[in-house]
Amino acid sequence: MKANAKQVKLTIDGHEITVDESLTILDAARQNGITIPTLCHHPALSNWGGCRLCVVEVDKSPKLVASCVMPVRAGMEVVTDNAAITASRRLTLTLLFAERNHNCMFCPQSGDCELQQMAYALQMDHLTVSQAFKEFPTDTTGEYMTVDHNRCILCGRCVRACQEIAGCHVLGFHNRGPKSIIGFDLLEQREDSTCVNCGACLQVCPTGAITNRYRTHYSVKGQPAEREVIASLCAGCGLLCPTQSVVRDNQLMEIKGFLESGNGRPDHGQLCHLGRFEVLKTPADRLLHPMIKDGNGRWHARTWQQCLELTTQRFKEIKQKQGAGALFGFASANISNEALLLFKELMVDGWGAGRVDTLDGDHFRALSAGHQGLPAEVSWKKITAADMVLLVGADLHQSHPMLVSLLRRAYIEKSLPVAVIGAMEGTAVFGAQYLAVEDERLPAVLGGLAAKIAARGQTASAQPDTLDPIAARFVAAKTPLILAGPQVTHPRAAAALGDLLKIAGQGASIAFLKPSVNSAAAWRLGVASQQPQAQAAGGGLLILGEEGSGALRSLLKGGTAPDFLAAITPYRTPALAEIAHVLLPRPLWLEEDGSYTSMEGGEIVYKPRVLAPPAGVKSTWETLREFFRCFDSPYADSRWDDVRAKADRILAACRFVETDPLMDPATDQRQK
Repeated sequence: MKANAKQVKLTIDGHEITVDESLTILDAARQNGITIPTLCHHPALSNWGGCRLCVVEVDKSPKLVASCVMPVRAGMEVVTDNAAITASRRLTLTLLFAERNHNCMFCPQSGDCELQQMAYALQMDHLTVSQAFKEFPTDTTGEYMTVDHNRCILCGRCVRACQEIAGCHVLGFHNRGPKSIIGFDLLEQREDSTCVNCGACLQVCPTGAITNRYRTHYSVKGQPAEREVIASLCAGCGLLCPTQSVVRDNQLMEIKGFLESGNGRPDHGQLCHLGRFEVLKTPADRLLHPMIKDGNGRWHARTWQQCLELTTQRFKEIKQKQGAGALFGFASANISNEALLLFKELMVDGWGAGRVDTLDGDHFRALSAGHQGLPAEVSWKKITAADMVLLVGADLHQSHPMLVSLLRRAYIEKSLPVAVIGAMEGTAVFGAQYLAVEDERLPAVLGGLAAKIAARGQTASAQPDTLDPIAARFVAAKTPLILAGPQVTHPRAAAALGDLLKIAGQGASIAFLKPSVNSAAAWRLGVASQQPQAQAAGGGLLILGEEGSGALRSLLKGGTAPDFLAAITPYRTPALAEIAHVLLPRPLWLEEDGSYTSMEGGEIVYKPRVLAPPAGVKSTWETLREFFRCFDSPYADSRWDDVRAKADRILAACRFVETDPLMDPATDQRQK
């Protein structure tokens, strides 16, 4: 409701109400607890008035009107339900069922379908007209969603969601009359279209026309009242998008965005394929019990105490024989602030390890070494205020898919100039100017771009190259934004970005797209090392995180295996099972509480769990605390609230300054 908006009085079903004059009859009714059925209407979308199921009687007129598009006015008398209205709605619904194949028994959405629920509500148990039975195509070419046009009612919700929420403008109406169909681009198959797989169309579809290929069949069983909707966050990347997880009997059925509220962010409540679909996949065998490998290479389930004591004993032996420098700890930056803090304290204060690092430490060291002159980084949300975006070293489709959609929206709606520099084969940034550059060439190319921008056209090349138009766009912009991605792993590349910002002046800004969801917290909590990543050859190694196999490939490349390796991980991957000696299970990010830090480090958000972990699987912070108990450390009695409060204090102290976007030297928590 708008502030100071004019109020009007009207009557709905004999009840006098006062509402904002800008509302429709449908909105006014819902605000006052009066139900009017709809199919084409969705609270997150513009009003359309297509399905005619929301018809009501106004001022006793025999002509019924669509309440979703009829504005209120003073003195209006509205009737939402009588014999004529019910007959009209039932006839409309009958024609919808008759037009295409809506055989509920064989529909994957049966039990969770608005069209089906409408039929129950209007007591429509049979058709009174002949059914068309015209066959329409089914598109199964997409990885995440199927489209069955036989179940489409042409309500237009998906088209409006694609335009108004995702800003992609991929879906549209094609053909005419009974041949009408909703297609991708110029009637392309989904796999060949410019669809970004955000799933906004799926979330608003009221029928089984668009369905999730990775959804469990369990999700359509039972009534909505038996389901629990849990508000949480997606930990797929550093954007930390708010989510609604639909759960029943501790099974995740689907994940939705907050479309109705728009969530106050540039994404309008949209999700990407990482947060909506990929989370439903199972990448490897789930680790459910602590395990120890015997001398013959066979794994055996053991008690927690046995695994903890063996790991502690072997680390002590290695430290006594080879020194503290032979102990290594590597953590994924995909875990919570609390787990990262306890991991660092376990390795440094508990075992006195010679080296603690994150798996994305190379990126941290590149930015840290090349930070001189870089201003404090800004939030990715500043995309909406930029008049030019330079994307460097990021394959957004793989790392931050939501930004592909936001940049596309900005280009279509505001003609935002976008330039892309890097090896980004998977990125489809609509309307962008591309310069394909391998990661190792980024420093030289960015240095050349900085020189051209500094010249501002005064010393243009005798033979113009592909950098000239990018430089021209950057110079012309008043508020350019640089998005620096995970492939910026060389100090000279970071230094060149600093030169670009100096030349551009106060209006320019930079946002670093971190490699992992919680990279900013891991770096500021001191988990990331300033020293180059050393190969963990020999000695003892503890890995914490979900990327066990990736960590091994990085740490053991060209070297020998550690003398002893223990991993705290949700999965038992083949690579990890081959080289590890002890495996300790930990929950998925969906299965434990924790706080996370935004990519620029300016915001700490709490993520509640949406599922309970499997029986016997301890939370990550509990497992780390159990290690402390093996050598009578004061941290053995740590409480969750205390750990969380300490992490918050450290992160709050790491404020930004102009000379260092990563850390305030006065409160430097990084490893020396």
